[in-house]
Amino acid sequence: MQHVLLKRQSSRPRVASDVVLADGFAYVGGLTPIDLDNERAPIPEHVEDQVKKIFANLERILAAVNLSKDDLVSVRIALVDLPRLYDRMTAAYRECVDADRLPARSCIGISHLPRGALVLMEFIARAKP
Repeated sequence: MQHVLLKRQSSRPRVASDVVLADGFAYVGGLTPIDLDNERAPIPEHVEDQVKKIFANLERILAAVNLSKDDLVSVRIALVDLPRLYDRMTAAYRECVDADRLPARSCIGISHLPRGALVLMEFIARAKP
């Protein structure tokens, strides 16, 4: 098992690896729309922009282990105010994934996320041998 931490300019202690490689899979947990280099930077206001920021963060994290979005197997989404934001989040999500390589996906509604984020995503990707 390999635990990978990106180099970041952050004063906060880490509580998790950015990606864990285990048994042929890459696990990326709890991505929110933060700036990976400056956690004090404001997060995007709209859910669409938050989804795009999460996928930008994901691409950076996966690139660190020579993977890409094409390797995604599964996405778990937690969304604040699901009834109001689900369609908007899904439209932005569709812009971020290849329609011919859609990973399995689930989405749950939750009441709160850190820093007022509207969406959080967890990813599983197939790691290359």
